[in-house]
Amino acid sequence: MVSAMKRQTLALAFSVGMLLAGCGPEAVPTTETETTEDRVHAMAPPDSCDPNVDFGWCRITTDRVRCANGFYMYAYSTPDGWCIRYDACNSQGGPYVCGLQ
Repeated sequence: MVSAMKRQTLALAFSVGMLLAGCGPEAVPTTETETTEDRVHAMAPPDSCDPNVDFGWCRITTDRVRCANGFYMYAYSTPDGWCIRYDACNSQGGPYVCGLQ
């Protein structure tokens, strides 16, 4: 009976030791510098609707566009007006909103 308790105590001590071993010091986080190549412009709405700056975005007169299958794609409000991706209706049967291809 005593040896069974020693085994259980030893097993418990080993288990606790293994759990605590996994709680070691954290690595110092590395600082990453952001470059212009790291940015993804296509996923974020533009700050303006200048096609020379915000490639793939174009200005429209309303807040939405009706696609060929009847779905509406909504535009973002910018200081320059309503702005939408030129291919917003691409997955909904077209057409290209701004005539770009």
